[in-house]
Amino acid sequence: MIYTNKAQAKKLTGLNYLGSVNMTTKHKKATDYNELTYSLYLAPAKQSGYEVCPKRNTECTALCLNESGMNRMSMRDEAINKSRVLKTKLFFEEREFFMRWMIDEIITTKMKADKLGYKFSVRLNNTSDISPEMFYIKKGLKSINILQLFPNVQFYDYTKVYSRIELTKKYKNYDLTFSYSGYNIDECMKAIKNKIRVAVVFKKVPAKFWGLKVIDGDAYDMRYHDRKNVIVGLKFKTVRKKLDSKIKFVIQ
Repeated sequence: MIYTNKAQAKKLTGLNYLGSVNMTTKHKKATDYNELTYSLYLAPAKQSGYEVCPKRNTECTALCLNESGMNRMSMRDEAINKSRVLKTKLFFEEREFFMRWMIDEIITTKMKADKLGYKFSVRLNNTSDISPEMFYIKKGLKSINILQLFPNVQFYDYTKVYSRIELTKKYKNYDLTFSYSGYNIDECMKAIKNKIRVAVVFKKVPAKFWGLKVIDGDAYDMRYHDRKNVIVGLKFKTVRKKLDSKIKFVIQ
């Protein structure tokens, strides 16, 4: 597949877009902060046949946010999940096509933000945990990743892959928040020691946790605005699977 323009890509794939802008519940809040956030939602875990969450466990898979929010509306479930699967397959099977389309969307959204006088940010992983270096295009014999293509655009993600924190030293425009999985407490402690903020899901968000201040992670999504030495408290979002009291992923 060869990418020509957005209209051609939509017609060819049947998709309306790759990334949304301030569309989901959490990203709509960016508008209150005069910011546009371009966000990509792929099919999580291995739903598409391709693994996009390398450090997942059975708990976070069962309680994935892919099963919350807009995707809990029964009339839209099938269409949303099908589009996410298609986008994920497109990413792995037609990388150049996918990337040319996404680059086009980012450029368009950045221009809109500039026109409004808004800040602009990009979150590549909303229901996935893929390294940003995997989002690349070929230029001659070289591969140029998305962070290099847009050095003046702020990118941010959550991750359970501790080694990926090294990318924040390599790319000044990339911000990461490490995520507690219920089974990676040693890595969380290491992150805290190295002044990396850690996101924790709670049934009821406390004021302090692990001796650190807990900030409201649901007030907005743009984590790069936060201090580094805090716990990002995220309230458990209801999904289809009921919350079991034995689950470690959610602090109950």
